[in-house]
Amino acid sequence: MKNRYTDSRSVACTSPGALPPLPVIDWAKVGQSAPVNVDIGNPDKNAPLPKVDIVVMTWTDTEWNALDHVFVSSDKEAYVSSDEFRKGWFLRSNDEYVKGAYNLWGFYRVVTVKNAAGIDLKILLWKSDAHLSHPPYADGLIAMVHFVLKEASPERLYSIGTAGGATISEKLGDAAITNTGKIKLKLPENTSSGLNDKTVACTSWYPDLSMNSTIEKNLLFKLSSVVTQPYLEYLLCQAIYDSDKGNPDWAGQFTVADMMNAALEDLGAPKGLDKKGIPLLTTDYYFISDGDDTEQYSALEMDDAVVGYAAGEYHVDYVFVRNMSDTVIPTQTPSGKPIPQELRENWSSEIYEHYGFYTSMNGALLTWGTIVADRDLKGQAATRKGK
Repeated sequence: MKNRYTDSRSVACTSPGALPPLPVIDWAKVGQSAPVNVDIGNPDKNAPLPKVDIVVMTWTDTEWNALDHVFVSSDKEAYVSSDEFRKGWFLRSNDEYVKGAYNLWGFYRVVTVKNAAGIDLKILLWKSDAHLSHPPYADGLIAMVHFVLKEASPERLYSIGTAGGATISEKLGDAAITNTGKIKLKLPENTSSGLNDKTVACTSWYPDLSMNSTIEKNLLFKLSSVVTQPYLEYLLCQAIYDSDKGNPDWAGQFTVADMMNAALEDLGAPKGLDKKGIPLLTTDYYFISDGDDTEQYSALEMDDAVVGYAAGEYHVDYVFVRNMSDTVIPTQTPSGKPIPQELRENWSSEIYEHYGFYTSMNGALLTWGTIVADRDLKGQAATRKGK
């Protein structure tokens, strides 16, 4: 990618090699079996969604790929560059909602997961195409959530996916689990919604996290296997040269060691972090934490609190599971030299782009674990009427 710096001072960043795929999941390690696909035929885009017990909603294509790997295709490796997984998903569109010229809500499929009580719970996996920071903005996001909840009539709603760490204690590959969110909006398309500064919380239910330790030990992807010195050197080269905000004058001034902190070190034991009552921060703008002004939050992301607000309007219990894909970035080197904001953002973007796939697997696995542990649901999706 050329800019006024790289056009005259081009440097090729040499990759150490392709990163590995997501591995086959050995469910026997945790005494469980894989989710089971539900044959729902071949519905067209206007067919109503099936009734389910739980909706698990995710957002980006990378998160979608990882969600499919955990809940659908865990018997084979998954590659970030492949789109094979999309073939088994169905489009659900809403031709009646045309605000902002968007009428595509998302893609879905249905699986069952056997819970600890031996009941098969029906799960709607949903890949959203409505987002807070894109047309039709908050109005469209709320409309989509209402649309899904009205048709699928679930008891629970999970919103899962990548997020920024709020403090240095959230390591790359960890996942924060919380029932609370705070909304901060800047886009003019959203500020008129009345949602700015609102806090939402699901106080009627919180997931059972008793499976966490077993999943952490046996199934979570250890980011230490891919966050290696050679690869970090490559990512720093990319951050310096191959970015619109890059500047070759940074070369030699900043090293990988300067860009590291505890959030990017000792990544061999990823965790599911119980953040009950600690709100995540939902914004319609991207930013990275310096670890000071965001200590009161559990994670930083761009949809969930609005999703919770919409779910609350339908009296549906909800929870957020957000995996740490872009962590706190240092503001200065160990010697006290300030790190340019543009370099911090570039470094954060490189970490997200190359490691978000692996962190998303961890969030999906921890989500699965709470569903397995849920003894309260009775699996009545087939008989439950629409809300």
